[in-house]
Amino acid sequence: MVSNNKIHYDISSTDLYGTLKNMYSLSMSFNKHFQIISVTGAHSSVGKTTLCSILLKNLDSFGAIKFTKTDLFMSVSDNPETILVKGKDTAIMSEAGAQKVVWIQGPYDSLEEGLDIALSKMQGLKGVVVEGNSPVDFINPHLIIFIMGPAGQMKESAKKVSEIADIIVINSGNKPEDLNPLVSDIQSLHEAGKEIFWIDLLHSVGEIDKLRSCVEKMLIKKLN
Repeated sequence: MVSNNKIHYDISSTDLYGTLKNMYSLSMSFNKHFQIISVTGAHSSVGKTTLCSILLKNLDSFGAIKFTKTDLFMSVSDNPETILVKGKDTAIMSEAGAQKVVWIQGPYDSLEEGLDIALSKMQGLKGVVVEGNSPVDFINPHLIIFIMGPAGQMKESAKKVSEIADIIVINSGNKPEDLNPLVSDIQSLHEAGKEIFWIDLLHSVGEIDKLRSCVEKMLIKKLN
């Protein structure tokens, strides 16, 4: 349903959800090269939105989806009056170059439906950057990037995401010369052969160019 000009879908409506899901499936069937990048993290405020903006600046014709977990009903919005509010994460994504930004708010149990609706709105784009850990459970990303701090602090629910991530970003510009003394979580990811980059996300310095190059190469490899 539409309420106060805000795109607000009541996903309890089976007919609406079925229609939108079919729209998404049909649009994706015509675009086999649609790319999905998931940006995840060890905990909140670790730098996910900042990294999304860094990626979006160099991704042509990409959209962005942000998921915020709440206990309320599911809301899926692409209304500019909501998305472009100065300082909001969604506005940062748009300013970075996202061609379309959709904000999903709601409980985990309704996230799959919310993602189908959001993805159906990305028709005509080359791909999408999806922010949040939970969406990984319902989509099949071509690339998963996981952000953590140099101290290795990580909430328990984030560990499984770190294990399946393709790329690890350490939110620090101070890359140690000797990687052996790293904290156990970072060390284990390093030993597992993950691509690891050190970037100070607050100041946008560090191995940014190396990360962008790696993302480009990995996407090409996974799409072929």
